Amino acid sequence: MKHFPTGQFLVAMSFVALGIFLLFINIGIISMEMTEAFVFFYPFLLLLLGGKYVVDAILPSTKRNKLFQGILLLTLGSLLVMDRFQIINFSLWSIWKLWPLVFVLIGIKLLGKFRHNQGFSLVRSHSFKKANWKVEAIHDWSFVCDYDFDFSTTFIPEEETVINLSGFVGDISILIPEDIPFKVEGSAHVLSAKIDKHNQDTVGRGHGINYSTVDFEDSLQRLVFQLDFSVLDVRVDRI
Repeated sequence: MKHFPTGQFLVAMSFVALGIFLLFINIGIISMEMTEAFVFFYPFLLLLLGGKYVVDAILPSTKRNKLFQGILLLTLGSLLVMDRFQIINFSLWSIWKLWPLVFVLIGIKLLGKFRHNQGFSLVRSHSFKKANWKVEAIHDWSFVCDYDFDFSTTFIPEEETVINLSGFVGDISILIPEDIPFKVEGSAHVLSAKIDKHNQDTVGRGHGINYSTVDFEDSLQRLVFQLDFSVLDVRVDRI
């Protein structure tokens, strides 16, 4: 993924937001002087910059490491925006109240070390398509994951192999030989599934999927996919 420079992103979004804001002032939707306009407007800039820093920090394709600055600016900007809309009372001089974010950063850094050892990641993209890749049990949690499996290019053990994937957003593509029994089970709030000839598109809380081939229960060599996401797009094709 090509990295979009933070400065360029911020300038572009600032011009868009400022233009819309000044337009509202000119046509009378918002009534205020320029000084008041700036005081009202700058929290949105902090919000944009903080959000960009956080995205840069969690994307594996970027090298910038400004997670703490991002969390601080994102939190500060969010609180100031809510103050502008009179949801809460918060001012720039109240920034000292955000000192607990230090503990949040420490926790995130510890999770970052933990993920390398325990299969934990915020964003993960894997492709299992090379010839003779090793088929074995997988247990993985990712905030966003993209998996591409091709079981036609490798040897599948004469046993049940369980692949457990979970997270917030999952995009999973699976290619399985016609003679290999398999089962797909799990749940998602937003689900789009195309499994062989079975199609399922559902939106709502706790929608489940439970599909197995007719020869699954009687087979020793078989694959089990356990999927648990909030948003899930899964496709299984047989060849």
